Amino acid sequence: MSIRISSNTPEDEPGNTLFPVRDRIDEDLRTHPAVRLASEAVPLMHRTTAGERFGPVRLIERDSDFAVVFAADTTRWAVLVRPGKDSPEASVIIGVPNPRVGFGRSFRASYLERLNVHQSGDPSVAKETPEFGWMALAGIAAEGVSQFEVRSSLDTDTGGVGADDGVVFAVLRARWREKLHVTVTLASGETVPIHHPSLRPERLS
Repeated sequence: MSIRISSNTPEDEPGNTLFPVRDRIDEDLRTHPAVRLASEAVPLMHRTTAGERFGPVRLIERDSDFAVVFAADTTRWAVLVRPGKDSPEASVIIGVPNPRVGFGRSFRASYLERLNVHQSGDPSVAKETPEFGWMALAGIAAEGVSQFEVRSSLDTDTGGVGADDGVVFAVLRARWREKLHVTVTLASGETVPIHHPSLRPERLS
């Protein structure tokens, strides 16, 4: 089911209107145990002031771990649900504010503005860093970008880029401190690698 939303920012505040989120809230996901637990991990303040809607849009399962992506008028979140010592535990891995109307997207397609990469994983009993974890990547793509692909050595996440807000939001498994490889696809079908110091550079052929 697609939910239509609107924004009612006063006209005397130009450039302050939030782009509406175009992700589809998946009503069927609401009853999933991992989704119910994950929704409680999002701060109550955000769940009650999220605008006209708040709900799950994606559920990613890897082994016994889950990642749940939520969308609202104001922000998107990725929440991890892992087996705990006594019961499953949920934690927010990343929250990304939605861009506002007037945010320029005229930069080169090989860049992601507001690029944010975050990793989460459980340390070992010896308090050493884990070998694997979850990674979340968020950013704003240039105009004309229609798709994205984010790859690690373990996993791949792909999705569409909203024509209005340009948000790229990927969640995937990766080795600890691994640099991700990101490409975007233009409306023309051309694939363009993203260049950034925090990402894995394109391999030379």
